[in-house]
Amino acid sequence: MPIAICAAALLIYAAAAVQDLRQRKMSNLFCIGIAVLGLARWALSMQAEPAAWAVVWAAVLFGICTYLFSRGLLGGGDVKLIAATALLIGGDDTPAFLFLMSVIGSVLALIILICKLVLLIYIKVGPFFGAIMTEEDGAAITASDLFKVPYGVAVAAAASVVLILPQIQRA
Repeated sequence: MPIAICAAALLIYAAAAVQDLRQRKMSNLFCIGIAVLGLARWALSMQAEPAAWAVVWAAVLFGICTYLFSRGLLGGGDVKLIAATALLIGGDDTPAFLFLMSVIGSVLALIILICKLVLLIYIKVGPFFGAIMTEEDGAAITASDLFKVPYGVAVAAAASVVLILPQIQRA
């Protein structure tokens, strides 16, 4: 993969993760950017078969993740970012990406669960916990929003590892 595409993808993933952490949502521009980088990667490589497998993986994952979204298990931004990532990294690296994403997402969920437990203990012994105001967008994030898993962070971290490791191995 060209280093410029890899670097641009890493920047987009970092921005998406930060936005998901702060607002518990992701801009469609991040997903579009990753998908465009994926298309550029395969156009530059001139390899039809790996490009076709990347499209197949992206379509299959979009379908599966859309089902999970309909059940309230994933956010819409997560669905789009996962599919776009599959398009970027290609079929060979998608299983490793999915495995890493699930491990990182599990650790993230565990951290949030522990924070929820600490907060519940605080509520029992201290004053009631209301809402936290963020300076940037002025919106109130309620206590229930704090416990939504920002899965975009797991997607971004797993994709970054899958993108960086081959670059390090070649060096």
